[in-house]
Amino acid sequence: MPTRPFTLGRSRPLSGDPGAAGARPFELPAHHLVTHGVVVGMTGSGKTGLVMVLVEEALRSGVPVLMVDVKGDLPNLLFTFPELSAAEFEPWIDPSAAARDGRSTTDVAEGLAARWRDGLASSGLGPANVAALRARTAPRLLTPGTTAGEPVHVLSALETPSPLWDEDEEAAREALSASLSLLLRLVGRDPDPARSREHVLLAHLAERRLRGRRAAGLEELLADLADPPIAAVGALGVDEFFAPKERQALARELNTLLASPTFATWRKGAPLDVAAWLAPQAGGSGGGKTPAVIVSVAHLDDDERLLVLGLLFDQLLSWVRGLSGTSDLRALVVFDEVFGFLPPHPANPPTKRPLLALLKQARAFGVGVVLATQNPMDLDYKALSNAGAWFVGRLQTDADRERVVEGLSGADGGAGGVEAAALSATLKALPPRTFFVRDVHMQPPSFLAETRFSLSWLRGPVTRREIGRLVRSISPPPPAPDPARASLDSRSVHPAPRADSLDPRPASPDPRRASPAPSSPAQRAPVGPGGTVVLDPRHTPAAPQPARRSAAARADAGARAPAPPPPAATAPPPAPDGWRSLYAHAPAAAPEGFRYVPWVAVSVIAHLRDTKLGVALNRSQLLAAPLLPDGKPDLSRVSRLDASLLATSPAAGARFAELPAPLAKRATAQAAARALREHAYRTTEAAVAVHKELGLTQDDGEPLEAFAARCRAAAARLAAAEQQQVVGRFAPKIARLGERIAAAKARYGQAEAEVAALPGAMGAALLGLVAGRDTARRAGTQRDKAAAKLERARQEWTEADAALRDLHAAQAAELATLEQLPLRASEGIETKRLVPKKNDVEVAFVALAWAATLAGPA
Repeated sequence: MPTRPFTLGRSRPLSGDPGAAGARPFELPAHHLVTHGVVVGMTGSGKTGLVMVLVEEALRSGVPVLMVDVKGDLPNLLFTFPELSAAEFEPWIDPSAAARDGRSTTDVAEGLAARWRDGLASSGLGPANVAALRARTAPRLLTPGTTAGEPVHVLSALETPSPLWDEDEEAAREALSASLSLLLRLVGRDPDPARSREHVLLAHLAERRLRGRRAAGLEELLADLADPPIAAVGALGVDEFFAPKERQALARELNTLLASPTFATWRKGAPLDVAAWLAPQAGGSGGGKTPAVIVSVAHLDDDERLLVLGLLFDQLLSWVRGLSGTSDLRALVVFDEVFGFLPPHPANPPTKRPLLALLKQARAFGVGVVLATQNPMDLDYKALSNAGAWFVGRLQTDADRERVVEGLSGADGGAGGVEAAALSATLKALPPRTFFVRDVHMQPPSFLAETRFSLSWLRGPVTRREIGRLVRSISPPPPAPDPARASLDSRSVHPAPRADSLDPRPASPDPRRASPAPSSPAQRAPVGPGGTVVLDPRHTPAAPQPARRSAAARADAGARAPAPPPPAATAPPPAPDGWRSLYAHAPAAAPEGFRYVPWVAVSVIAHLRDTKLGVALNRSQLLAAPLLPDGKPDLSRVSRLDASLLATSPAAGARFAELPAPLAKRATAQAAARALREHAYRTTEAAVAVHKELGLTQDDGEPLEAFAARCRAAAARLAAAEQQQVVGRFAPKIARLGERIAAAKARYGQAEAEVAALPGAMGAALLGLVAGRDTARRAGTQRDKAAAKLERARQEWTEADAALRDLHAAQAAELATLEQLPLRASEGIETKRLVPKKNDVEVAFVALAWAATLAGPA
């Protein structure tokens, strides 16, 4: 069954009446977009509104849509309010923006609701249409690299063997290459597939595993780096191609990345599976709904965007090639703000090759691609020439208009009977929400169209925090907890925070884990280092593992497994010289078999500095590890201690395990403390948000939302100052043009008076009869000169007036761009990782920490 046409607004001929009388409904047959579309237009032209209307019409017609969002506008699709009431708008109104206008959020919401109701009514739509769109759409907001929305496992091409290795080896290798490039970019290594030795080696190791139907995740690649299962890479032996020391360094960096809490968000969430994303929902409450998938990368930096979207488009291309051929529109891919992702030659970012391939090949499989950009100079001409449908809004510069005319000519051999000069003039004068449309499938192929009001509220860029709210609004509520399981969980003990995941912001309390604090140490349960209760030896919790540890350290720890404890003593052994003694809290009367085992604890202060950013943070922590028989700390079980869980005196009646004999030596005790200090140096880090363009850095303890608000305020001040500069820069030019217009107008009036005072053609003939031919000839010459003078004055007046209009438009465009600075301030926020230097970790004190355990009667 053919897909219903897309109702986009009203259309009229190029020479038709600009009013409603000359307009008719603009219905675009869905299959026309199989040959792709391009939307271009300057800021304020209505480009994003047209893109949103195209998406809405596709979803209303049951066509799945995959949207790529790099600015934060496309999540506006989720602002569908079935009742179009002020109460639905108000929760999304910015109170500070409303206050600046001297209005309440209620007033703003009422105005918006009324505007949207009236706008939709003018397009023959209403709340029922909004409700119908919301009911039949299955939205997903994917945010790779963050859990703000639904996270995406971007490295699933590595960790999940793909059937593409049998079906399309080139596509599988491209997906693998893009995954490895992203991986190497994250550790600061060269990601170039052709020149990077790291990339080549990892590609050989990963491809060997994937071809054997085995996962090639980071853990597996680390094992292969330590002991390569291949003898040679190319014509060189593997050790000659990549020396063992260099492999070990790469493995350490990848292991650090693997242990990083930030990297964890890249490895969880929905698999990168376009086929699953765009599959129509069947059964259950979502049966019959059309997928609307938004992949938002607005929060990523430029390099990460290119690599992630390169992965996405490779996966999309692989899915398209596996489809059967059709001339109907099977799916629509929309890429708004494509600047930098499909640039002209010779630029070749990771997104360019798969995008060009999609534009050339996807039409045969019923998949249409719509690209939108402000500046047509951003796009490769090959991409422009592959588009069959063009939607061109107002373009201010001559270069942009020439590029569009060139692209239209390349698409179908001409601009549909429209002269190039006339088309350029038309594009220059288009009002907002009006587009020059060129569709090679239509007759006539060229006309003007005014887009309808969108069913979604076009609010503008959505922040990361608002994305979380949107995702919660479209996701089903979590299932209610099982009461029995909840009772069991209430008795469990939650481990202390990891020492290697420090965050400069204070952690918010978790209400699910809140419990009244014990009124006295005697009421506390026996707690060992790290906050671990070890009363029942049958349920002793597993020791926490450090986030960053080399293979050699793991092997060393395994070789020094602790021996069975010796008989316990009833008095605490003396601590080494210079060490304090700390004890886990225990009941006032220790039960039979209760005893203490020795750990070493070190209170350290790490100074984290970045002189370029002007950041200086101090991180204090109390680290502890159990002592091995040789007096060394077991670094595989390092924990952070809560000082409130420790006492300075032991429980009455407790027994004590013996101290390792080597600890009596001063050198051994010093080495144990030094080992924990080294652990703190290797594992302590902090993340600080910075905005380089504004020169701002997140303060210690400042919430990210507060820092983002501070960035917006600074951007607003900067924009206001730059707007004044723009006005001041344009003012002299505007004044000079005003003077030119006034002078040209005066000359025109004078020339017009001169022409009026001279005899016309008939008068000159009569003058020749009366005064002779010479007199008539002189009068004719004067009349011609006056007419030429009048024409020059008219032309000067016209040119000056046009130049003034262009100047006002250029000034308005610059001011509009500056108005967006505060809204986009959050996009410039980056996260910088701080680690201490070796000499920046100081030891406050060393202690012998006695952990509480129940080992049976001694």
